Amino acid sequence: MKDLKDGIRSHVRIDFKGQVHKTFRGHQKGERCENEARILKALEERGCPYVPRLLEHRPEEHYIVTTNCGQPAPEISRTKSDALFADLERDYGLRHDDPEPRNVTYCPRLGRFCLIDFELAEILPERGGIERENSGIWKATWCSLSEGGTMRDSNDDAYLALEVSPGGARRFEAQGEALLEPSHLVLAVSDGMGGGSAGELASRLILAAVKRKAGDLYEALHCHGEEEASSVLRQLMQNAHEGLNALAAEESNLHGMGATLTLVWLRPGHLHFAHLGDSRLYLHRAEKTTQLTADHTRAWGQWNRGEINEFAYRTHPRRSALYDALGGGHSGIHPQIESHPLQNDDRLLLCTDGLIDGLWERGLATELARHGEPTDLAHRILTRARENSRDDDATLIVAQIAQL
Repeated sequence: MKDLKDGIRSHVRIDFKGQVHKTFRGHQKGERCENEARILKALEERGCPYVPRLLEHRPEEHYIVTTNCGQPAPEISRTKSDALFADLERDYGLRHDDPEPRNVTYCPRLGRFCLIDFELAEILPERGGIERENSGIWKATWCSLSEGGTMRDSNDDAYLALEVSPGGARRFEAQGEALLEPSHLVLAVSDGMGGGSAGELASRLILAAVKRKAGDLYEALHCHGEEEASSVLRQLMQNAHEGLNALAAEESNLHGMGATLTLVWLRPGHLHFAHLGDSRLYLHRAEKTTQLTADHTRAWGQWNRGEINEFAYRTHPRRSALYDALGGGHSGIHPQIESHPLQNDDRLLLCTDGLIDGLWERGLATELARHGEPTDLAHRILTRARENSRDDDATLIVAQIAQL
């Protein structure tokens, strides 16, 4: 036999017939062997054509024999790889524990890519709270930009693009694209407040907290319902709020430290958001732009109720005075947490108030309605806003939703 892998977790060999022999080693080798055998049997029963077939199972030896699914496919794109794992979960009810290109092979006999290594994979239960989407694959494309203002040396804004999957959370670049199954996409902006470097520290601490808690929310969305997801989002906001206040109480130079947060969680066909402060989330759909979040300022409330016009709102002396934010010495918070269905061709805009300073609502809607990719739109929106106001830091994320 020819060795294919000789590692801590397994020894894999191929015989002259092309069959693959796998001996499990190390921690929980018996459980992992049993699980892979069970998973492969289930996938065969469900008719999945692009995974190995179990030929032999010797539990006492922690040993299985399977058919050969070809050679590794190192050149496969991440988008194609994600689509394969999404198909597996959507069509056959199985979630791979490590949905990475290294677990994709190419089989010349089948003329297609295949998936391997199911020792820690999971057969999904019947959905109770959230029904699986059966109408195709969802994709998000985004671009993030941030520019410091002229009022201070530091940029107190921060943004985040985060992939969350069964394997954990991974920070994305400022721009890119991602399939929304099995991984989900988190987009967030935060505007820090406080003297000195406190504001810059606050916004970055908030987004670090989001990354730490992302796994809990992913689990809630996949295994429970929207009510559980809302509870996890609310707890995330509460923990971040208490953490900022505790840190500010310990360090005199951080007194009053706080931050806004507008966070969007994207999964197939749905968005969930958590919001506090005067950063914003807009949805552009069918030629109409809607602000989904509410600014936590008295002036915005007056404008929203029609008590003052937009000019009066924008020139209001306390337009930026927040009555609710993370940290900032507030005793309690009341975050806005909602869920909304997504549609093909939806556009999302997350932004801090520095962008809104230079762009009125009509101008914003006009820019979001223009043709172009998120990168082009984001640069145009930021440029137009900065032509009118450069005082405050300005940050935005433009995301395009597509159903493939």
